[in-house]
Amino acid sequence: MAHQMLKPYSFLLYFLSIIAFFFIGVTYAGIVDAGKNQGLAGGAIVVGYGIISTVIGLVIALVIAHNTNRKTIFKLNIILALCSIGFYAYYHVKYLERQKTKEQDQPKIEQPKKQTDTPLSNDKLL
Repeated sequence: MAHQMLKPYSFLLYFLSIIAFFFIGVTYAGIVDAGKNQGLAGGAIVVGYGIISTVIGLVIALVIAHNTNRKTIFKLNIILALCSIGFYAYYHVKYLERQKTKEQDQPKIEQPKKQTDTPLSNDKLL
């Protein structure tokens, strides 16, 4: 079964598990408020959670590809693809909502209109 680890459907499993487990790690970091009140380090902490869960997911995918049959790998590919699409849609909607509230919070400052001198008659030009 080791030859199964080098098949295209197994590579797809590896790729999809990397994406899905990264989203799972980032979501977990958001649930436990891992980067809250950390300043600039907050983003690095959240990405760190994503990378650690990605490595764990890749190891799991390698073990699964080695020990299971082709049909199971195909089913897992479909499940991981749906999970990745779902996570992407969730975070995209959250991003759009954040942008909408950001636009509403900014006060609209109108620039004062500058009046230009326009000559009313020809004698001002002389």
